[in-house]
Amino acid sequence: MKCSRREAGEDLQQSAGKKRPCQHGGSKGAGICRRKHIALWLLLEAFDFAEELHRSIWDFALDIEELRKAGFSNSTLRRLVCKGYVEHAREIRPADEHSRSFRPNGGLAFHKRTCFVLTESGVDFARKGRQQATHCSSSHHAPGPQSNGEQTDELVPKWDPDRLELRVGKSIIKKFQVPAANQELILATFEEEGWPVRVDDPLPPHPDQDSKRRLHTTINALNRNQRDRLIRFRGDGHGEGIRWELVDSTGNGRQPRASTA
Repeated sequence: MKCSRREAGEDLQQSAGKKRPCQHGGSKGAGICRRKHIALWLLLEAFDFAEELHRSIWDFALDIEELRKAGFSNSTLRRLVCKGYVEHAREIRPADEHSRSFRPNGGLAFHKRTCFVLTESGVDFARKGRQQATHCSSSHHAPGPQSNGEQTDELVPKWDPDRLELRVGKSIIKKFQVPAANQELILATFEEEGWPVRVDDPLPPHPDQDSKRRLHTTINALNRNQRDRLIRFRGDGHGEGIRWELVDSTGNGRQPRASTA
């Protein structure tokens, strides 16, 4: 079914408030920005998992309820279909439980068992969507490590989603050669919120994974393969958040201080 220009509407980023100023007020305002991208990150994560395991993308198709809970409305999903960013099909119960089977839906009508996957253009769109995670941080300064009560901008980390690079000053801490959706989401969250001492776990819940164990695994991955070991990521002790600190030449951490009003 072909969509009209009116049905297709503007790009998803525009409809999500691309030009709308970021809301301030701590983690609540930043969370509003982040929720716009959670569903896209879920779809991108599914694509990356399929690529990593050499499986069909449909083995990791996301059902409509999961995407609704992540923040997509039916209208948003229809826009994505019209733009050619996602495909959808109805999941049917297979004869065996070792595979998933689907029946093409077509059009813009969804069913409670409708599932979605990214197209090739949708993957590009989702990766570009991660750039918006840095928009909120551009309007306020990061409460990073300080010296004598003054913020030291050179010591504030910077996550570049275009280059997939994490930097401190001129030093490249990590450069991703392959997609790492969970690590990238955590770094994007820190960047979006201005690199506070701690952020809540931004990884969306998954019914087949233990959230605390997944967070622990991702934190360990963030600390591995650093070119310059200037940053250490830690859990918050409750399995619900991530902290970061600078590391000196002796391997000792220096906790960043929150900026004062």
